Amino acid sequence: MITNRRFRASLGFTRPATYLLERSVDGREPSAPIENAASRSGDLLAIHPVLVWSNIGEAVKQWNLQPVNGAKWCKRGFVTDPTSQPASSPSWKSALAIASLALGVRLLSDLETARVPTVRHLVGDAIGYYTWAQRIAAGDWMGSEGFYQAPLYPYVMAVWFRVFGESIWTVRIVQAALGAVGSAMLCLGAGRLWDRRVGITAGIMVALYGPAVYYDGIVQKASLAGFLTCALFAAIAWCMTSRASMPAGLVGLLLGLLSITRENALAWIAVLAAWFLLTRKVEDRRSAGWRPAVAFALGVGVVLIPVGLRNRVVSGEWSWSTFQAGPNFYIGNHRGADGRYQPLRRGHETPEFERSDATKIAQDALGRTLTAREVSRYWMDKGFDEIRADPAGWVRLLARKLLLVLNRYEIADAESLHVHRKSSWTLSVLTRVWHFGTIAPLAAAGMLAAWRTRRRLGVYPAMIATMVAAVAAFYVLGRYRYPIAVLMIPFAARGLFAIVEYARARAWRNLVVPVVVGVVVNVPVQDERRLSALAEMNAGVALAQAGELADATSLFRGALAEHPSSAEGHHNLALALALQGQFAEAVEHYQTALRLEPKLVGVEYNLGVALERIGRAAEALKHYTQAAADDPSDGEARAAVERLSKKEVE
Repeated sequence: MITNRRFRASLGFTRPATYLLERSVDGREPSAPIENAASRSGDLLAIHPVLVWSNIGEAVKQWNLQPVNGAKWCKRGFVTDPTSQPASSPSWKSALAIASLALGVRLLSDLETARVPTVRHLVGDAIGYYTWAQRIAAGDWMGSEGFYQAPLYPYVMAVWFRVFGESIWTVRIVQAALGAVGSAMLCLGAGRLWDRRVGITAGIMVALYGPAVYYDGIVQKASLAGFLTCALFAAIAWCMTSRASMPAGLVGLLLGLLSITRENALAWIAVLAAWFLLTRKVEDRRSAGWRPAVAFALGVGVVLIPVGLRNRVVSGEWSWSTFQAGPNFYIGNHRGADGRYQPLRRGHETPEFERSDATKIAQDALGRTLTAREVSRYWMDKGFDEIRADPAGWVRLLARKLLLVLNRYEIADAESLHVHRKSSWTLSVLTRVWHFGTIAPLAAAGMLAAWRTRRRLGVYPAMIATMVAAVAAFYVLGRYRYPIAVLMIPFAARGLFAIVEYARARAWRNLVVPVVVGVVVNVPVQDERRLSALAEMNAGVALAQAGELADATSLFRGALAEHPSSAEGHHNLALALALQGQFAEAVEHYQTALRLEPKLVGVEYNLGVALERIGRAAEALKHYTQAAADDPSDGEARAAVERLSKKEVE
């Protein structure tokens, strides 16, 4: 029987002249009338510039007034940062309104993208997580192997299936709700650190952040990671204004959960542990650093220790999260890497092959059976060997990956924001106005404005920098850097007000860094048309696997028009044509795919099928033979060789 092979997926804000009243030189507090007058006027010095110029020296001498956050004197006064305690925080009504906005936008986007091929027919990691959740919901809570992919998302999804029923719409609606709650928490957290205006602005920003809306609408762990990052931001803000240890425990618990959702978050454990031990927890008072640190460690341990025990029981080896660090490190750092995902074997881009290919290649290389940890170590060592072989090339690769992490473009996996926004007016508008390239310069302005409060707020930039490094250490996808964007949004909200005040004060030098950042992150660093074409191809794969061959063929042809050198694109188009009986044209595209990528899995066999169907048996035998030689375990190829060999003898 002739069969075809599968398709290949390819903080608060003060006005310009407001001062922070600190202790006077002799240690006494400023008098209440002066303090109250300052809080009532808010803009006292800006309203009375003549009074300021004539009396500023006396004011500084008498009250020890200090410009907040290292603001510089300019023609119209100081541009400042907020006081250590915000005058007002967002109310629960404001948070509820932001949650409602976020929920409405996400549900609208879900409705608009309901007919997107990769929503109707799951591909890549999405189908892997969905089927994993189905098994868990059916009772397989323990599993039989050590975790290779982060486990929290499918376990949470299984709970959703048990409570609300099993469907893609269950996932999309619950994730829309998580996005809404996360927006409210970010609003409250930013308001606690700064003031009401910054908090509300941050909440609106994340509610309308195009990639966040997109990630909340697809079957991907990025949605859960975004929610947990919002919660983590708010919990850290709570720690800064509380003397209790419970908030530190909550931070640890949330970070533990995030670490088994997005493994790169493990790098934040050291950052937050150091913060709890070495910095002030409450303004103007040092707490016993070990107490919150212990509470934090307990919170992390409550999550990671059971995961490690589970992995030990089912696989015989300890791992606090997953066993895929080694293969991922090699993929992102070998000498042919370009900073994005590449399969270990061309044509095996889906999760079902990732673990098996990594294991088989490692075992064949070492000539023995390997445990999951040994497989990971093999690929990690191989990656370091490649780095040592060409250190200069690796430095260039690392620089490229850093640019990819901080670039405006959302690098797609099997699913793409590019495809979704073609079906969604909501996503189309949001992603063109409010994206990573907009967040980054605003966040830079916000961080500069908060420079004098860096002892209190510095943990957030440290977390951002650590995650940038953690993502760049492997390979880059848009959803991997999503937690970075979430942490930057509150600073972007702060930066928005700072930029307005810089402009009012004509303090143009303060805008230099944000402008430079804006230019750097918005410069294209890759062929975006090619990546968009590959996204179209993956949508075609989803349709073809569901039997919608005519529509799939149309998408494949469109993708090849934009990216004619895609071997996977030619293979997919050929397979779609063959399944529609158009074998002659299919042969042409199979041959093109082989010229572009001789080792692409499945092409030799499928070309043999097409050639046999149009009567070119001798040529078909040649390609069947090559397919069997490339993969001795390929029973179908061996059977085809035997069948045609017998016909030649007869």
